[in-house]
Amino acid sequence: MSTLVVHLENEAQEKAVKAVLEALQVTFEQEVDETEYIMSSPNMVTRIEQSEVDFENGKGAKVDLNKLWK
Repeated sequence: MSTLVVHLENEAQEKAVKAVLEALQVTFEQEVDETEYIMSSPNMVTRIEQSEVDFENGKGAKVDLNKLWK
């Protein structure tokens, strides 16, 4: 039929929407926002920020995507 994309803002909304869909016997799939998942780890945030600083200080390498898999 059709696909709906719902942008939930908090866990309460997620719980309510799931309850409604289950009550209506609507099948649904849940996907995890990978960016949100990665940024939820303080260790990963620190590593990303350090990588950005390193790159700004010349500690990095640029890779031409056209030559990456050749």
